[in-house]
Amino acid sequence: MAADLASARFLAGCKRGHWRRISFAFPVLVVTVAAVEPEGSSGEYWFQFELTGFPGAAPEVRIWDPKTNGPLEPGRRPRGSIRIAESFKQWGNGTVYRPWDRQGGVHNNWATNHPSLAWNPKRDLTFILEDLHGLLTSNAAANGNRQVA
Repeated sequence: MAADLASARFLAGCKRGHWRRISFAFPVLVVTVAAVEPEGSSGEYWFQFELTGFPGAAPEVRIWDPKTNGPLEPGRRPRGSIRIAESFKQWGNGTVYRPWDRQGGVHNNWATNHPSLAWNPKRDLTFILEDLHGLLTSNAAANGNRQVA
């Protein structure tokens, strides 16, 4: 875990402004990830990673509200393409709905059907952060290719 947070890829993402580490007290890591909203403005979203069993077990990742110290309410979640809406929808387990998530990956065999996005112990936290950043900044391409940090 410490190696993931000290890796060149993780630190490069921090330096570029793609994400930043807010807190870490094992097994909980909180980070923010930069975003581009549908109208083109910049923003960021908070995520809570629950890392029990990491790296053998995939993280559970929730889009987080620091004010309530709980999951971000549905009306304040990222908007944009169907891919964004599906990834950040409120669903049964409350985690981000991606193949790398501990809960999302097993739902409907999603990890099996999308192995390039599935978690495995050889992956690191930057793999997830890069996916989240790509999703959250994909609105830039739909808005005239605005520059994204």
